[in-house]
Amino acid sequence: MAYNDLREWIKQLEKAGELKRITFEVSPDLEMAEIADRTAKLGRGTSKAGGPALLFENVKGYPGARVLMNQFGSERRMRLALETDSLDAIADRIRTLIKPQTPTSFMDKLKLLPTLAEVGSFFPKVVSAKDAPCKQVIHRGEDVNLLELPILKTWPQDGGPFITLPCVITRDPKSGKRNVGMYRMQVYDGKTTGMHWQRQKVAAEHMRERLREASPTLPPVST
Repeated sequence: MAYNDLREWIKQLEKAGELKRITFEVSPDLEMAEIADRTAKLGRGTSKAGGPALLFENVKGYPGARVLMNQFGSERRMRLALETDSLDAIADRIRTLIKPQTPTSFMDKLKLLPTLAEVGSFFPKVVSAKDAPCKQVIHRGEDVNLLELPILKTWPQDGGPFITLPCVITRDPKSGKRNVGMYRMQVYDGKTTGMHWQRQKVAAEHMRERLREASPTLPPVST
């Protein structure tokens, strides 16, 4: 990873002149989304297209909270995030890794070794739970309260605040294989959300399999 955490990434954005700090009070109920939407549409057709990243430092109703938005809203910021001078170069690397040319000679095989070494580095590193930064703060049971987070209501006709891109982890009831997907979640209260996933999604099939286990007479659903 290019950056160890979000704080490091924010520092890089500010150093590169790509960050705008917003210190006046802004509500997560429609206001933040409107400001971010207008900012993302700035400078169309120019080198400044996408506007700056936005760091809201005075969130109405959530003292001490900060919200970062529009962080990948320009090509320059995407290049910063990936530490590259060219997004096309990364696309070319991915194409080469997905569909490498079949070596036809011994020298071709030798030339392929650096690519194989790069692929080997892609596998996730195992970190013990006690050393994992994501395990530093864990809330369970009665300590869980989603309403303590400044979750945005983005559009006027939304039913409430939504977690737009959560990492939702499910497990196949048969194989035990895990799946991570991004499914929009509406926050109903401090402990309850509604999940939005299309029927063809893997997590949706996991749910159906659970329902079939609970009710064997449930007919299969075509996807």
